[in-house]
Amino acid sequence: MINIEEKLGVTKTGPHTYVSNSYLPKPAPASRGVYGGALAAQALLVAIKSCHSEGMSPHSLHSYFVKPTSPDKLIHWEVTEISNGKNFTNRNLKALQDGVITYIVNVSLTKKNSFKEATIKYEAALAKASVGQDLGDNAEEDEETEEVIQKPFRFQTDYPEWLKKHPAEELGIDFKSSNRAIYHSIPPEMTDLQLTKDETSRSITDRRLAFYAKWGLNNIHYTDDAYKFAGLAFLSDSYFLTRLGRLLRIENIRHDRVVHYFSVSLDHIIYFHDDDFDPTEWIGFAFKAIRFSNNRALLEGELYNDKGIHVASIVQEGLVYFNGLEREAKI
Repeated sequence: MINIEEKLGVTKTGPHTYVSNSYLPKPAPASRGVYGGALAAQALLVAIKSCHSEGMSPHSLHSYFVKPTSPDKLIHWEVTEISNGKNFTNRNLKALQDGVITYIVNVSLTKKNSFKEATIKYEAALAKASVGQDLGDNAEEDEETEEVIQKPFRFQTDYPEWLKKHPAEELGIDFKSSNRAIYHSIPPEMTDLQLTKDETSRSITDRRLAFYAKWGLNNIHYTDDAYKFAGLAFLSDSYFLTRLGRLLRIENIRHDRVVHYFSVSLDHIIYFHDDDFDPTEWIGFAFKAIRFSNNRALLEGELYNDKGIHVASIVQEGLVYFNGLEREAKI
C-alpha cells in the first residue's frame, strides 16, 4: 500500500504555514519540474486543513504555475485567509522553495457539495412539512446565502460516447504514468484514426476525446476525505495536454505514444460540482481544445464518476511548441 499521507500530505509549521512531507514527483524523467496535478492536489489539502469549520470541501481551484517547482526540495506553503463564512471559505495559497514563489492558488470551499445529501435533506423536510407550510419559513440567513430548503435540481454534459461503448474494465491498463501512481485506460478511438473518420467533417474545436484515469491500482487508501479531492486533482492534469496531435488528426505519428511536442501547463482550474466520486476507481475524462493561438492551447474537460455523473470540470491553458508538426494538421 502507498502511504499517501506521507507521499502527498503536509505538516502545519505555523498559524498560516505548512510544509510538504515528501518531495513531489515529476511527470516524466526529462521534466524540469514537479507534476502540476501533484501541486494542485497538495494545495487542496492545505486549503482544507486551514479551514476553521469542519465539513468544508473545495468547489473550485484557480491556479498559476509561476516557475518550475523542484522535485528535489520540499514545498513551503503560505496561506492567506480571504474569508471565513458559514457556508463558504476562501483561501489564497503560495507554494515556495528557497523563498521563491513557484505556484499560486485561490481555493473556494463550501459546506454544500453533495447532491445526495441535499436530496435526503429535502425529502426529510418535505415529510415533516405540514400542508401549506413554506419549507423556508424558518430559514436563517448569513452574509453569503440564505438557508432555504429547495428541491435539488441539476443538469450536465453528456457522458462520452467512447466511454459508453468501452467500459474501462474491458480495456487494457496504460502504465506510462505509473511513476505518479496514475493509470489510464484508453479507448481504441483515441489511438486509431481509422475508427473516427467522421471527425474530419467537424471543426477541431468540436472534436471531443475521452479516456479513463485512476489513482493507484487498489493500493491507495485514505480515511480523510480531503484526499478524495486531492486525488481527483492529482488526476486532472494528466494526459490531455499531450493529445493535441490526436485532436489535429496528424497521421504520421503514433497516437499511443505520449510525447510528440513540447508542452507545459501555464494554469489549472478545477470546478468540483459534487463529492460523489472515488479517484481510486476509474474516472471518465472527456476534453476538447477550444482555442490555439500564440503557442497557447486552451482546453476544457469534464470528469465523470463510475455512474456517469459529471462531478468536476477542468480548464487549462498550456504553452505548446509543435516544431513543425502542425503542418500535417487536419482542421
